[in-house]
Amino acid sequence: MTRWFRWALAIALLHPAAVAAQQQPLTLDNVEELARMGRTESAREALRRWWDRSSSEASRRDAQRALWLRGRLTMDPGEAAIDFRRLVVEYPGGPYSDVALLRLAQAAFAQGDSAQAARDVGRLAQEYPSSAVRREAEAWLASAGSPPPPPARTNRASPPDVRPPPGAAAVGPFSVQLGAFADRGRAEALRRRAAEAGLDVRLATLPGSELVRVRVGRFDSSEEAHAILERVQGLGFTTTVVRDANREERSGG
Repeated sequence: MTRWFRWALAIALLHPAAVAAQQQPLTLDNVEELARMGRTESAREALRRWWDRSSSEASRRDAQRALWLRGRLTMDPGEAAIDFRRLVVEYPGGPYSDVALLRLAQAAFAQGDSAQAARDVGRLAQEYPSSAVRREAEAWLASAGSPPPPPARTNRASPPDVRPPPGAAAVGPFSVQLGAFADRGRAEALRRRAAEAGLDVRLATLPGSELVRVRVGRFDSSEEAHAILERVQGLGFTTTVVRDANREERSGG
């Protein structure tokens, strides 16, 4: 057997294996690993190939993961926002929807739309109250900068009344919460901002919890609380309605 024949035979035998290796389907784990290693361009290309070959048969979880990865890896903020918004709208309660809301809030803030950023963080707090991302989002928003100015007013001599109605401060299990913090200093900072905006705000804790909560009003019904919530959100604050005001322990402020 000549040397050339042996070489040709080896190539012929190895070639199918090489072709098969090239044709093996990529996984999203491969994409994640490339991104983790800082090989962003390779990660984008791997994800594009995965999308072409596997997206039509992907599980619901993989479809969400792929959207999340594509939003993270793209260089176009507009395309990233589309993918993150899809996660929020098409996959409510999914494993990436809460952090997608945070990314949308940060993108809105970067574009100067702090009111939309506050709304996205508020939605995160309302729809994912137990998410670890919620605290991260509220901390980010509290430290992102000055609160947005009040909405433009037409033919008004004074800002909208966002104080609770007379008597509301002493009754009812519902309240409007602006934030909850393990760090009392951050709670105090938010309380001062809210007070400067004209809110009748207080600090409170609950039995068994060390978090300091920043709240406005006590109400007998959810409807009353939500009426105040909308007005407080109009001032640019992130808010949610809670139903444990009758268990509060006053914490100063």
